[in-house]
Amino acid sequence: MKVIGADIGGTKVSVCLGSRIPDGTTIIIGRSRFPTAAFPGPTAALAEIARRARELMAESGVTEIERIGISCAGPLDSARGVVLSPPNMPHWDAVPVCEILQRELGAPARLENDANAAALAEWQFGAGRGTRNMVFLTCSTGMGAGLILDGRLYRGRRDLAG
Repeated sequence: MKVIGADIGGTKVSVCLGSRIPDGTTIIIGRSRFPTAAFPGPTAALAEIARRARELMAESGVTEIERIGISCAGPLDSARGVVLSPPNMPHWDAVPVCEILQRELGAPARLENDANAAALAEWQFGAGRGTRNMVFLTCSTGMGAGLILDGRLYRGRRDLAG
């Protein structure tokens, strides 16, 4: 299974192409990044994400992907796939990122708060593996945390529990 990942942040945007291998882990086939300020506003940045994803696919001989995973600073509505208005990302107000990238890349997309996405990854593949409760702290352009409580991601209101 081939997947696209995108991390949309206040400083940079990262795009990667991954392949799921039989043991359930995903290996990175290709990656690209660009400064968020180089493509101001959501329309230009999302178009650049799609362009770079297609470029990574072409370079690797991948013709289709099965899923798109997107992480972004909150607040957001992960259930609807909408970025609501992150304080470090001007003009990203009520942006339906999942709908846009699904249309552009032809695969289902899922949005997650960046700290929550990092907590899930650490819990499933890293130092948090095997725990039922953990806190993941992140400090980048902004600060955040992801909470795993009783073996589940705890999102809270607007995906900002941490």
